[in-house]
Amino acid sequence: MKRSFLTLFVFTLSFFGCEKEPVFVEIEYVKFNHQLFEENVKMEELIKKASREFGATPREMLLEAGYNEEQTQQVLEKLNLYVALSKDHTVHGIAYNTKDPLGESVVASGLLYCPQNRLPKGVIFVYPILKTKGNSGTDVRFSLEALLAISGDYICMIPDGIGQGISSNQPISIIQHDNLAETGTDFYLAAREFIYNRHHYKLPKNIYLLGYSLGGSAIWSMARYLTIHKEFGIGVKDIFVGGGPYYPDLFMKNIFESRNSNYASIPFILWSLNYYENLNIDFTKIFKGKLLDEFPSLCDGHKGLKDVTSYIGTDLNDYLDEDFLQNEENQYRQLIMDALEKNSIPNDWLPEVKVHLYNCYNDLYVPSICGDKLYEYLREVNANVEYIHEDITHEKMIIRMMIDFYKHLYPDNPYNLPKLY
Repeated sequence: MKRSFLTLFVFTLSFFGCEKEPVFVEIEYVKFNHQLFEENVKMEELIKKASREFGATPREMLLEAGYNEEQTQQVLEKLNLYVALSKDHTVHGIAYNTKDPLGESVVASGLLYCPQNRLPKGVIFVYPILKTKGNSGTDVRFSLEALLAISGDYICMIPDGIGQGISSNQPISIIQHDNLAETGTDFYLAAREFIYNRHHYKLPKNIYLLGYSLGGSAIWSMARYLTIHKEFGIGVKDIFVGGGPYYPDLFMKNIFESRNSNYASIPFILWSLNYYENLNIDFTKIFKGKLLDEFPSLCDGHKGLKDVTSYIGTDLNDYLDEDFLQNEENQYRQLIMDALEKNSIPNDWLPEVKVHLYNCYNDLYVPSICGDKLYEYLREVNANVEYIHEDITHEKMIIRMMIDFYKHLYPDNPYNLPKLY
């Protein structure tokens, strides 16, 4: 009798004293649509793909970025060791529900890199540079920006953008900043649903934001959007941004004045603006020469910016109408400038975290006036901003920014890279 009572007593204590494992309840998908693919990736594979995309070896890229031979050798030795120690990740291509700049429902896509068999340290959200149609992240199952995630135990999110990936049947949304912010946020929300249901893991609230060039203005718009819209519950840690056309009207005006563009982005911008702003432009009144002869194949994103530039040249006089270039009263010029100003990112908010802002003295791709004006605004509102303003090229600055971001994530890493001096 005593034995039976003791057994019952111990059982009762164990029942009430131990917590039961909570039963996992799958959440309803709202933003997540479906998975496109899933595969394992290694650091070594990504470096090889990055070299092919750049058209240069890691050594050549480091030398181009400003490292001398001795520094380059030091970096390569550390890189080889880090590659050997790196862990595997899984890349998911996912489709998600969002809206295009016209407010129409659309299914977009993006890449989601996750560390395998270990908890992530955080989330890095990157808006990529402009890609050619058919060559976006989910198209080729790779994005250069993924190196930021694979370098450590972080989840990395890289959206394709409207007009790329699964939504490539539409024109590319290039400077529609409000929409870029909304679609980026929708991608994060879709990834949060997917990871929770798939891995039973809740994403951390605060995320890193990073973007350069056209990706820079997109990420800056998203930073503003998340600061204003607290209801999404997405906080921001640090913002790394550079080389972006945050004020596209200033960008275009500066290029018109110089009549030179080392990156023939104007055809792409005007094609996108015409569609998403319903401008009804008669392009025979704006384009000429090779650009008009092969319209719209040189504008719609099926050919890369470098290819288009090498074909039509860097002199605007060769492919834009003279009256459009010089006459500020030209009806199409006024129409376009108004649309560009409408898509400038408003200076009506104060970042709550540190901003790492990168800008070149004489940027041949995106006029430096855009970065200068943004820095002036941030100083006026007493934002926490570090301005990296140097006399290097647009291409070198993006490598500098990515290295600085890596050092920011891993300040005590024994395999850290040497300073770029």
